[in-house]
Amino acid sequence: MKLHQTLLFLLGTLTTTALATNYTSADFSECVLSYWEQTYPDCPITDTSCVCTKESSLIAYASSECTPKEYFHARHLFEQECNIRPRAGPSLVDPSVLAPLVLATVFFVIRLWAKLQGLAGGWGPDDTTIALSFVFGVVEYAMYDKMIYYGFGQNIWDVPFDDITNFYKHFEALAMVYKTQISLAKISVLLFLLRIFQSRVFRTFAYIMIGVNASIGITFALVDLLRCTPVHLDWDGWATNYAGGTCIDFIDAILVHCIVNIVADVIIVILPVYEVSKLQLPTGKKITVGMMFMMGLILTVVAIIRLVVFWNHRWGVNQTAGLLPLIHWSVIESQIAILTTCLPAARAVAAHNIPGMNSQGSRRTYASRGPSFLSKGQTNANSKISKSVNFSVDYVSRGPRDDNSEVHLVEMDGKYTRV
Repeated sequence: MKLHQTLLFLLGTLTTTALATNYTSADFSECVLSYWEQTYPDCPITDTSCVCTKESSLIAYASSECTPKEYFHARHLFEQECNIRPRAGPSLVDPSVLAPLVLATVFFVIRLWAKLQGLAGGWGPDDTTIALSFVFGVVEYAMYDKMIYYGFGQNIWDVPFDDITNFYKHFEALAMVYKTQISLAKISVLLFLLRIFQSRVFRTFAYIMIGVNASIGITFALVDLLRCTPVHLDWDGWATNYAGGTCIDFIDAILVHCIVNIVADVIIVILPVYEVSKLQLPTGKKITVGMMFMMGLILTVVAIIRLVVFWNHRWGVNQTAGLLPLIHWSVIESQIAILTTCLPAARAVAAHNIPGMNSQGSRRTYASRGPSFLSKGQTNANSKISKSVNFSVDYVSRGPRDDNSEVHLVEMDGKYTRV
């Protein structure tokens, strides 16, 4: 046992000595070298046993007085010289991000199949927006993988300088895609609800929220793009401490978007639940129907987790590592948004193909807002499309100026049927 420990000690000593002899004073910048020689004249910068006990003071000096490139280079050399294990980034195939993408893809394909089979109504604006959102979600995942390729998750001082610039370019692209994608998914939900509820008050608020979500997506995507002036400082300003231009506080911008995003989620969930509360249904049935529309809270929970993770891991200069928790949960949130939006179509497919699943259900019909791409002939804009759901909801407007709607529900043989 003692022989084994002795051999390990000798191996460690030889490794440290070999690392120390790999560097000369010429490997360090003038900024770092002059500070070291003036502060520690009796400690050669290549003496590992001495340097590794005083590294923190030099790192603090280099981070504030030297250029970012000089600081990153010096810290990288010192951590290698002192045998500090570098931070490993995530793998290119990250299961925690890939799994939501696969699930979102499966549910999106199910939604398309339901449309082809006529189980989820005709093709409408809600389908177009969720299709665009899905495409943006795939692009976002590709950007995430490309960022990992360029050192995402590693310490920034261990990443080659050219890769740091490429990392920031892909980060800017991903941030803009995320803002657009998540807004499209929420707009799709609102457009879907407009095909169900005919109350004037509901429709007014729904259209307002569509405008709000569109504004959120466009505004914050532009904030990501134009956060620095000139724009190229977004991806190459790190090398000069953003000299020659101005940049907004990016952490504040992200915090505002997180909060606005969560508020919008909550409002979108409240709108249909409030409409359900006015239905002429037993309390238990109202709760059941309301729970269907509250599935959107899953996305709200993910958005809250993203906010908490972001706030607890606010980054400093080490942004390739510090941004990882925020971007990780952003990609997951995007896929969950697609998944939850496609759940109603998946429910319709399951009810159609699983015997007995819809035995306690009913049929709902609502007006189609446009011709179905599946129709063999011309259809009327007010034609009725039958959809299988748990409960029937029928709003009949009393008049053009009436803000309320009348609900007719009749229970027959355990099923709710419209009259």
